[in-house]
Amino acid sequence: MENELAVSPLLGKVKTSILMILENGEKSMAYLADTLDMNKTAVKEHMDTLEKMGYVKPFFKKEGTGRPSKYYEISQSGMELFPKKYSELMATFLDEFRNEFGEMKLNLLLGHVADRLMEKAGFKNSEGTLDGREKKIQRLQSFVNALNKLGYYAKMEVDGETVRIIRHNCIFYEMAKNNGKVICDVLGKDIIQRSGENNFTLVEKFSDGGNKCIVEVDLNQID
Repeated sequence: MENELAVSPLLGKVKTSILMILENGEKSMAYLADTLDMNKTAVKEHMDTLEKMGYVKPFFKKEGTGRPSKYYEISQSGMELFPKKYSELMATFLDEFRNEFGEMKLNLLLGHVADRLMEKAGFKNSEGTLDGREKKIQRLQSFVNALNKLGYYAKMEVDGETVRIIRHNCIFYEMAKNNGKVICDVLGKDIIQRSGENNFTLVEKFSDGGNKCIVEVDLNQID
């Protein structure tokens, strides 16, 4: 199904079906039992589990003159289990922006995005140049720490005069698969340049089919 949850194998068929039903709006216990062709006691067990997991929220609703009926609605955490089309939306936006304003303006925009990301991660590049090999390595380590705050799962290796930054995750992976030139060659490089380094080589990229991104910096060429 188009909206099949990625966690379906973990939740099981019934709980997945319940969340997909609730995605379309709040439902009563009676409605869920009837739709799932199960008795209310069995449905309640599943609902109790989903509630404990934080995926649904119960409430009571007055209907007519009788007692209030118990209803359930999907929570924000539950909604986040469903696949989103953010990467397709962003890819379309980037194409439209380039067509409307040109490549140079797009690159400028992505540069601002890189600035904001590193700022949010708490990384501030040193003013001017840094003298000394160890200080330069410390700056790069601070940069890697900032990448990890953003979710890159990065590590740094020092081999002689080469610093290797290895990222095991790409927070733009879905977009990079079809927009490698923009995401890797422009935005990715902009982010690296926020470390203060302009002399680096992208050795391996996710968009080229690799399972990691590797950046090499030559300490002898650092400004």
